[in-house]
Amino acid sequence: MIICKACNKKIETKKERYVHVEDWSCEKKEVEGWWHLKCFNKSMNRDLTSLEKVAKEMLKKAGTLYSNLPSELTEPKEEYIIK
Repeated sequence: MIICKACNKKIETKKERYVHVEDWSCEKKEVEGWWHLKCFNKSMNRDLTSLEKVAKEMLKKAGTLYSNLPSELTEPKEEYIIK
């Protein structure tokens, strides 16, 4: 019997769509989970938290600032290697 990690209900493998997720660290499987496809999609497309919304806005502003910098600040500089 397979249980959904999100809703804790049985997944009817012959009737329902489902997702199997594995978390690997190098060659060692750390965690695995089974999800109803609807539950998985819902958890992946959740609303942003207030902190995530603030971070998103800050990144957006940083991108705008960067694109408005003069080219001498954004172009790669010559690099010299002294041996």
